[in-house]
Amino acid sequence: MKIKKNTVIILFFLSLLIAYVTYDFAANKPISGKVIGTTIGNSKKGVSKLNQHQLNVKITSGDHKGEVVTVDNIVNDKTFDEYMVEKDSNVLLNIEENENGTIKRVYIYEIVRYKALYILIFSFILLLGVLAGEKGLKSILALLVTGFVILKVLIPLIVKGYNPIIVSIILCIAISTISLIVISGKNKKTLSAIIGTCSGLLIAAIIALVLSSKLKLTGFTDEQLQMLVYISQDKNFNFRGLLFSGILMGALGAVMDISMSIASSVSEIKEKKPDISTSALIKSAMKIGQDIMGTMANTLILAYVGGNLYNLILVFSYNLPLYRILDQDIIATEILNSLAGSLGLLFTVPITAVTAALLLNMNKENEL
Repeated sequence: MKIKKNTVIILFFLSLLIAYVTYDFAANKPISGKVIGTTIGNSKKGVSKLNQHQLNVKITSGDHKGEVVTVDNIVNDKTFDEYMVEKDSNVLLNIEENENGTIKRVYIYEIVRYKALYILIFSFILLLGVLAGEKGLKSILALLVTGFVILKVLIPLIVKGYNPIIVSIILCIAISTISLIVISGKNKKTLSAIIGTCSGLLIAAIIALVLSSKLKLTGFTDEQLQMLVYISQDKNFNFRGLLFSGILMGALGAVMDISMSIASSVSEIKEKKPDISTSALIKSAMKIGQDIMGTMANTLILAYVGGNLYNLILVFSYNLPLYRILDQDIIATEILNSLAGSLGLLFTVPITAVTAALLLNMNKENEL
């Protein structure tokens, strides 16, 4: 009965997600079109090569649906966010109209990608629910909560000018608490995982705060981040705070994972050996934690490297001495990202092990 109740609740939230996506699309429906023909034009060679060709595009949505227009598509081979659009491509259009409502000019501003991404996201959710069963459904619910908090709470608060450091700490604790309770229920195992997660995050936060100040990191690590300066003149973004927020959010998943793994291991050992002592429980948990720590720290570091591979290649391509490379703001930032999160992981293991052993060896029921 409890499983059916949980399934109904989770499916209800999934229905809300589908309804939200449908509403968002209907409220902000883009003008789209389909390329039905292409004509190769001229190429001009200068500092870079300009490729020009004409596209016959059939408008598939909006007031001009069904009309066929000719669009000039000019692509600079040095501008990597532009694409040579091919026949049968689906594109998003920007239409300029004359005073009488007829089409004056049409631009292609992006290729349609959201449809494939929607399919990918819902396939992931479906497979997680099917293959992982009830735990998978709970994980989906936790994922939805995390996504909602990030998109609808964290980002809007930071954009409004709230301190990203305080906001990130509070919301990371909230996300970890809600997610772990949803996935594992209200019991001592979950409580110990929450304590371990929050402790590890706070340690990572302290390390990130102290070292980002000590290293004089600016938070300006790429062009996209610097563009925030020009979003609005009445907003003063705390870029070092944004750097801190990124470190904390990046470490959150790994810290939650390792804390729940340790807490689950301690709980399983206690269930198999009810008379085991607290010290023996801690010792067993630490042995398990030692195996997990190396792989999780490696995972965290590789995630940061993978996310910034282009920037790292750019820096290393100049063949600078090691000290010059380490002095680069972007390199120092990535090292801090990796090590602050990894140190948080290292402290999470003993804290979770001790907490779980103490809680589970209390002479009380496991349910809170």
